[in-house]
Amino acid sequence: MRIGIVCPYNYFRPGGVQFCIRDIAHYLEERGHYVRVIVPKPRIVPKDIDKNVLLVGGSTEFNTPFATKADLGISTSNEKIDALFAEHKFDVVHFHEPGIPVLSAQLISRSIAANVGTMHATLPEGVVTKSFEKLMIPFAKYLEPKIDIITAVSSVAKTTALLYSPQATIQIVPNGIQLSHYAIKKRRHMGPQKTICFIGRLEKRKGVRYLIDAYAELRKTHHNVRLVIAGDGRLRKSLEARVEKYDIPDVEFRGFISEQEKIDLLQTADLYCSPALYGESFGMVLLEAMAAGCVVVAGNNPGYASVLQERGRLSLVNPLSTIDFSQRLELLLYDQDVRDIWLSWANKYVIQFDYSHVVDAYEAAYRDAIKASAKKRKQTS
Repeated sequence: MRIGIVCPYNYFRPGGVQFCIRDIAHYLEERGHYVRVIVPKPRIVPKDIDKNVLLVGGSTEFNTPFATKADLGISTSNEKIDALFAEHKFDVVHFHEPGIPVLSAQLISRSIAANVGTMHATLPEGVVTKSFEKLMIPFAKYLEPKIDIITAVSSVAKTTALLYSPQATIQIVPNGIQLSHYAIKKRRHMGPQKTICFIGRLEKRKGVRYLIDAYAELRKTHHNVRLVIAGDGRLRKSLEARVEKYDIPDVEFRGFISEQEKIDLLQTADLYCSPALYGESFGMVLLEAMAAGCVVVAGNNPGYASVLQERGRLSLVNPLSTIDFSQRLELLLYDQDVRDIWLSWANKYVIQFDYSHVVDAYEAAYRDAIKASAKKRKQTS
């Protein structure tokens, strides 16, 4: 198949959707498909762009109503889009977050291929969300007839998509990971001191402040543990100031780390913690920690709960309850019997998310979309 994959965000900035698209494209190419990734042209174009990446239009940074930032694609001329589609002759175009304005909607309106839309997002509860829903519903009504197959990465993302398109048929195709990148024959032990780590953006919804508070509570009774915070963001200075103000020991801020550094950290840490409060539709890093043999504690938001099923529910905690949060860290850090049970479950559970299985599902979705598109054209001809 000839496949175009559309990323609505700055493809060259770290993010779950961007990583997902890269891996899907990689596996599809390995299977012999012709793949091009269509992305908005960033203000600063990186050197050595992969040959399968097509730059279109431009992008601009946008402060969302949900305490996070996004770098979104902006429109280009219809003539350039038509020329792109004419040159590459895609059988199917796969839009990730097709509802993100503005470039995706323009591409969908000009696409002459079968179209697949994948929903990643989930929204927090509140007045702002309700207003956003009202804004998006007319937009969704415009897009839905132009998309032949709709998928969502989790049941939570599916629920969010149904707010805009209640009658839509949506199949779940989860995000995935490359298990072989994380697997190790034997975990490396770094000595008697235990390590809790966080990896991610330092913004309000990630809840790192509450992890710091729970860790400070844990340190009152356990002194052989440290906290490593990897990632950057606008809250970094205030979080560092909080650690200094309350004299919390053995907290290290590493800043942004590379993909290999992330893997190394997960393979050597005793516990990975992501206390996200909202805005998580899946939680790929939870799977990465499982694959690396690292026990997880996570915020009990709906997206993480959709991943941490069965025995994984032991990991879920309310980050706002400092005592409960601290006790869950203690249980999954120091009780070896519980850790062994959790790791045994995780080792088997995570296999289903390997990209070899995820891409099987997307290939099937593409074939279904091509059939559905052909049927539509026949009915209108």
